[in-house]
Order: sequence, then C-alpha cells, then structure tokens
Amino acid sequence: MKPKNSRINRHRPAPQGAVPASNEIIELTIESLSYHGGRGVGRFEGVVVFIGGVVPQDVVRARVTLKKSRLWEAELVEVVTPSPFRRQPPCPVALRCGGCSWQQVAYAQQIVQKEKIIRDSLRGLVQYGAWESLPILEAREEFFYRNRIQIHFRGGKKGFFAPRTRDLIAIDKCWIADERLNDKLHEVKATDGVKIELAVNERGEVLTIAGERDPEAALFAQVNQAQNEVLKTRMLDFISVKAEWIMDLYAGSGNLTFPLAKHFPGKSLTAIELSPRATERARALSAEYPNLHWMAADVGEGLKQIKKLNGPGLIVLDPPRTGVSQQVCDELLRLAPQQIVYVSCNPTTFARDVERLVGNKQYRLEKVQGLDMFPQTEHIELIASLCAAT
Repeated sequence: MKPKNSRINRHRPAPQGAVPASNEIIELTIESLSYHGGRGVGRFEGVVVFIGGVVPQDVVRARVTLKKSRLWEAELVEVVTPSPFRRQPPCPVALRCGGCSWQQVAYAQQIVQKEKIIRDSLRGLVQYGAWESLPILEAREEFFYRNRIQIHFRGGKKGFFAPRTRDLIAIDKCWIADERLNDKLHEVKATDGVKIELAVNERGEVLTIAGERDPEAALFAQVNQAQNEVLKTRMLDFISVKAEWIMDLYAGSGNLTFPLAKHFPGKSLTAIELSPRATERARALSAEYPNLHWMAADVGEGLKQIKKLNGPGLIVLDPPRTGVSQQVCDELLRLAPQQIVYVSCNPTTFARDVERLVGNKQYRLEKVQGLDMFPQTEHIELIASLCAAT
C-alpha cells in the first residue's frame, strides 16, 4: 500500500508545542477508532498515535508527521498484518474524498467502535449515578442513504474536495448518496467554481440547487431519512411523563415538533428555532395544531421570556454539534420540566451538557441509546432521557 501524501504540515501550522517529524517510520497495532476525525488509535512506546485509513487490529507501519507531548499523528505507509475486520472499500476514492472515513471497516465493527465511543465519552458521568445503556440502532442500509450531497466543479470534472484542501476528487457516483442523487449526478453540469446541492425532498423529488441552499432544504431534518424515522419513533418511546406542557428546542422546521404535537393533542407546545426561514415554513404546516406556538429566537433568549409553568413538563432538544450554552442549561434548570429528552449528534458536548444538568442533583441520567445515522463515518447520533431526581 502506497503512503498517502501528508496534508497536515502543508495546510495548517503545527500546534504550539508540536514538533513536525515527517521521516520517522514506526510499527504499531491499531487498538480502536476515534471520534474526532475517525482515525485509528494505537500506541508506540507508550505514546498515543493517530492514523487515518486503518482498522482495529491492523498491524501497520506509519510515518510520523507531528509530535506533541502526549500524542503523535502519523500517515499510513503499509498494512503489515490486516485486521479480520478490514475490507476493500467499494468506492475507489473512499480514502481520498474525505466523506467516508470508515469504508475500509466491516459494518459490524463500525457499530462496535461507535458503542465504544459513546461509552468513552460518557464515562465521566458515572460519578453521578448509573443509567441504562441501550444497544445502538444500526442503519437498515449502510450505503446509499444520504438525501443530499454538495458537488463542486472544476476543469470539466465534478466531485468532492479532499479533507482540509481544495483538491477536487472526481467521482462517478457517491456510495453513501441516495441512488436517485447518483442518477441526477450523471446529468448535472456547471461551470468551474460553482457548487450544486442535489437533494431528495420529502415528496421524493430530486432538487438541483445552485449556490445557497433553497429554503425548502430546511425541511430536511436529517440526511438519512430512514434512520430519521427511527429517531422520531424512539424519541416518542423515551417519553415517560404525562406532560401538561411541552417544548421543542432547536426545532428546525418541526422534525420532532410535529410528532410531539400528534402525541400530545391539545397540550401546550412551544417550539423555539433561531432560523426565521425554518419557523416560517413550520408555521405554514401548523394549522391543524392550534396549541403549537412557534418562536423564532435564540434558544437561550427565547427561554428567558417564558415564565415557569405549572404541572409536569417535557422539554425535547436537538442542538447542533456545539451542544447547548450554559445559559440554556440554566434556563432548563429554572423551568424544571419533569423530563428532558436530549437528541445529540456529538457525544462529547452531550456529556458536558448532561453534567451541567445532573451535577446539582436536580436531574438524573436515565437511559442513553446510540443511533447510526451516518454509516461509513465516525459520526454518531444519540438519544437520552433525563428525569427529575425527586
């Protein structure tokens, strides 16, 4: 296997205290896969080493590209002994385009690694009590699941940019894109420098969107529609409180809001979303839910405007990867719902936010379940229930 060109030193400065070291070749065994960047993790003489394109139990030779005090970064040179979990990626550019960091890993092992990532991310919460860990929900299809992709054009070619570069990797089809998008990909043409988004909307229509995303794209709550349906079902399954009032925070255009409105007919439901476009479209779909109120506002500022409500409450939140602010956590504690259902796409920020909520013993983490929304990548969706401690 030929070594890949290192992009670390060419495209970003070395972190403070790091030493570039591009010639040293080391041999090590890959122990696991990491969440940040999806790289493999091994140890060399007690030092943690991160390497891309590898599989747990691979024995590899790698070139060290960066040395920090407690960890090194390296690029794969050779697989000395392949892991039993290694497979040939079906996509010929899987390890170059950057969209699929784990195609070389058998899908069952991808699930094992994601379970481990969740456990490792939440281990700091053990001091606050035990919770139920439910098995991760595997994707029904590990390929051809994305309902939207962004294509770039240059020199008569179309494709994706390689990681951390503007190098165009030409493609004939994308192995994680919906087949309807791949069919459209063969037809679409554009001039150099143009970005086109191909998307399948909720009616099954294929949209071709040049430049900025069309407002209708805000309706696409998740890129994996099949798993999104599983997510909505599990969100409702997690609800145990007989709520008198409900809130959906970071509501988008109502991906979780409308299932909540159907589940709690006649109950007061407030949805808060920063995007005016998203809330405008959601309001247009809300006519049959007279008790559903939409608020276009920053979530923290929106919650400040709401007085503490009587009766048992439920708050559902699905924040971006950055998680929620301290202000939002403070407002959640003030409003004191009986149950919080937290949907997260980042187990690291999820763990931080949960610690803010359970640290004062007002809430306890009841259960957590992972959901594989993004096969072939390190990305993880999870859903959790927090209940009032008293």
